[in-house]
Amino acid sequence: MKNNFDELINKYLDSEIDSDELNTVNDLIKNNSEFKAKFLTQKYIHENLYEIPVNSAPANITELVMGKIISKLSVKTQKNLFFKGILAILLVFLLISLYFFFSLLGDIKIVQQTVSYLDYTQNYFQPIFNFFSKVIKNDIFRTLSGLLGLIILLSFYFSLNSFKDFKNRIRQF
Repeated sequence: MKNNFDELINKYLDSEIDSDELNTVNDLIKNNSEFKAKFLTQKYIHENLYEIPVNSAPANITELVMGKIISKLSVKTQKNLFFKGILAILLVFLLISLYFFFSLLGDIKIVQQTVSYLDYTQNYFQPIFNFFSKVIKNDIFRTLSGLLGLIILLSFYFSLNSFKDFKNRIRQF
């Protein structure tokens, strides 16, 4: 019966009620205090909803919202400058190590006068192996490779933290 009450009240408020239902509403208002309280409450709410002023959004609401979003993004890019600096240092060390590698590569002498294929490959690769052992034993190479490894580990750490921070921000939405 309560759903019927709601239906009758809504029809009355929307002016969709017929004469039989109007008589039922009038009888219920006179005889049923629960219906009367519900009817008066909904009628009061219905009448006051039309009195609430409707404010329209400003004409440039899209630009305002996008400006706020962009300002938040610019703060995020400023925070990533440290990570970009680490990547720049990594690139510089990589270029320096490639320079040293190719400068030492020019000193290799390849023996061309061999008799068999096995001797040829052995004579061909022997200077390369000697070169790599010379490069690996070099203190500069060890220092650069250690720094490069440290930079790679740091960049992995910061990437992982950045991803975790991104995940946490998504969860906040």
